[in-house]
Amino acid sequence: MSRVVVIGGGICGAAAALTLARSGQDVMIVERSDSLGGLVTSFSVGGTPVEIFYHHLIPNELDILELLRELGLDGKVSWFDSRVAVFTQGRMWGFTGPLDLLRFKPLPLIDRIRTGLGALRFGPKRDWRPLDQVPAVKWLADITSKRASRAIWTPLLQAKFGSAAGQVPAAWMWARMKQRALGRKRGKEVLGYLRGGFKQMFQAIEKELVARGAEVRTGSGVDQIVTESERVTGVTIGGQFVAADAVLFAGQLPALPRLLPEELHDERWTRARGLGVICAVLELNRALTHAFWTNVCDSEIPFGGIIELTDLVPASDYQGRHIVYLSRYFLPEEPIAKVDPTEEAHRWVGILEAKVPGFTRDMLLGVHGFRASYAAPLVTLNYQAQIPPIESHVAGLYVATTAQIYPEDRGMSEGVRMGNRAARIVLKRRESVTDAS
Repeated sequence: MSRVVVIGGGICGAAAALTLARSGQDVMIVERSDSLGGLVTSFSVGGTPVEIFYHHLIPNELDILELLRELGLDGKVSWFDSRVAVFTQGRMWGFTGPLDLLRFKPLPLIDRIRTGLGALRFGPKRDWRPLDQVPAVKWLADITSKRASRAIWTPLLQAKFGSAAGQVPAAWMWARMKQRALGRKRGKEVLGYLRGGFKQMFQAIEKELVARGAEVRTGSGVDQIVTESERVTGVTIGGQFVAADAVLFAGQLPALPRLLPEELHDERWTRARGLGVICAVLELNRALTHAFWTNVCDSEIPFGGIIELTDLVPASDYQGRHIVYLSRYFLPEEPIAKVDPTEEAHRWVGILEAKVPGFTRDMLLGVHGFRASYAAPLVTLNYQAQIPPIESHVAGLYVATTAQIYPEDRGMSEGVRMGNRAARIVLKRRESVTDAS
């Protein structure tokens, strides 16, 4: 049977399945969760879906914006001026523009100036590859100052990468800074959001997939990718064999080796490591930070970010409830990887009350805790050499995961781009086989 099975219903897998279905392929997409979405899964606040892990749009994210247009959802995208802050030395400091930097007293004036000049220096660089082997902490100290690195950059990297922060390549940080710079308009950072939540995007994708004859299997996981003579012949789902001549794996890269016999493993799959994340989502009766994104540079606070969704989106979308995320990334070996996310969320509320001025428990309307064991790849020095190709050495097996998105940080638009690219490679290979026959 000439069928493509897509494993993983996150944004990458969903986009790939849609591109394949639009090209007339017989497609089955398999997702272990109860619905498509992956890390963009939602719950309800005030009767409106909201993501369990924070998501937003940037003006230059053309791939996802085009997808939303194709799905007829572009009219629901709203754009807002975004504010950034840093929490350090017991208070919030604005960190959106040059004037904020000049007022940032945790750094001496000379270091504020050097940091501002450093932000100008990284922009013209076009070839990121030499930065793949340079530690981000060293690069940031060189282009700004050592004091700025200790006060801002090192705590930020430690908040995301933990003990691996010193091994994060400068290429990753450069790409993040470049992406943010491209999202600025008239000196302000502008961010977007799909009003009503991104759940409706996945609902629209599923609706179109079904309309085009694709099969969407949710609540099911693939047990095994079946091969014969190093060629894909299908998959097993719940012990049942499903024939397929192509499989596109769009799940978590470390999970791929478990689906194949050891002799077919690629060492780039088996070496892959990831970061997990815990998010506490707070429902409040009023605003907390007056910034969308607050980087927490305080070693006594266990979460590294305070993201106030309703500093972008009006709280009226959620019946007046203000939505705040507290986030913490972790390595698999850290104790926090095994804690109950709801219990941890309540513990963080106590720390928030003790450490962050302006928060009191009477503001609290609800507390939710969520965890993903794999939320992002762990990028380390010389990461480019560790990225596996989309078309694998196993005939008919294609791999499209967040671990292959580099130097950009993984995000929805990058996931759409990766899924579309992988789908085109599948189509090209199938066309060449058809032509040859």
